[in-house]
Amino acid sequence: MTGWEFETMVTAKSQDERGHWIALEETHFYAEGGGQPADAGTIADEAVHDVQQIDGVVWHLLERPIEVGTAVTAQVDVATRRDHSIQHTAQHVLTAILEDRYGIETLSFGIGTDDASIEIGTHAFDWSQIEQLEQDVATVIYENRPIHIRQLDVSEVDQTKLRKPTDRTGMIRIVEVEGLDYNACGGTHVASTGQLGFVHVTALKKVRGNVRLTYVAGRRAIRETQSARTALRTVHQTLSTTNETVAARVLEERNARIEREKEVKALEARVAKAKVAAFLQEDNYVITHIGKTEGETLTTMIIERIAATGRIAVGANHTAQKLILMHDGTHDIAIGKFLKRALDDLGIGRGGGSHKQAQARFESVLDLEKATAEVVKRLQEGVVSC
Repeated sequence: MTGWEFETMVTAKSQDERGHWIALEETHFYAEGGGQPADAGTIADEAVHDVQQIDGVVWHLLERPIEVGTAVTAQVDVATRRDHSIQHTAQHVLTAILEDRYGIETLSFGIGTDDASIEIGTHAFDWSQIEQLEQDVATVIYENRPIHIRQLDVSEVDQTKLRKPTDRTGMIRIVEVEGLDYNACGGTHVASTGQLGFVHVTALKKVRGNVRLTYVAGRRAIRETQSARTALRTVHQTLSTTNETVAARVLEERNARIEREKEVKALEARVAKAKVAAFLQEDNYVITHIGKTEGETLTTMIIERIAATGRIAVGANHTAQKLILMHDGTHDIAIGKFLKRALDDLGIGRGGGSHKQAQARFESVLDLEKATAEVVKRLQEGVVSC
């Protein structure tokens, strides 16, 4: 593993359910904070799984303990640090452009394993705006603006330029994207905007009356676009489309699928009607339908129609390995409790329900058949014909 290597000494240790924590005389590991995950790396060849700062002490999580007073060689993983720095710097650029050009404030920020996100203070932001935002960010990247990081006394901070006011005292770490952003921030960043490569927004989602904007930058953006290209190429090959025709063709396929589903539902309704009519010729108060090859939807439809006639309906669907019980509410028997008691006695299946209906699923068709037979037997023994 490549990384920044440094020599130091273990000054404290502790343990919890996650593992062994150690503090160092000196550390270059970034502790999780401000939406940025902790650095990765090694200490004495032991992997560092987390880094947290508590009461001014930086603690490093390892699988095995290292004794206090031990001299160690530590190494910060450069690839992880650089990736986090790129995602964090991209957030500064996005936040600055959104606020300065759109009047939209960034409310929160976080870097995940695969992408990063910001929650922005607006109830609506559409993809046409995203396309313009990406162009604006690209311009800042092409300009390769320097990024300055300074430790300043609060008296030296230009409060008029601060992106967000701070009530910190003493020394303050200022991150400045030249000509764009001036912010108090403890995170890691790249040296210039050109090192971001490019920034790509992957998703928009409404949350808590705001909008969550998910993005990737640097190599994450490359991986994302390569994945999208692979998926699009598969669609082109499958549907014989081009970039210009793919959207219309996908809509065409979607509409055709909707029409097919309507036709299937109409056929199922006719089948259900015919089967129910045949069942009603029987002088039984408990009617059982076994669906060995049909879909779960058709079985449910048949059971609902039988129950609507005042009978107690039992349906077993082999495809879904599912048992359905139902009546119209005019019977005293609480179907949910009845089914659960039967399953508990048999020791198979999981299910339950309400007074009028219940269902259960089984690990095998054999268990389903066994439960169906027992349920029907108990119902026939317990229900008196009117």
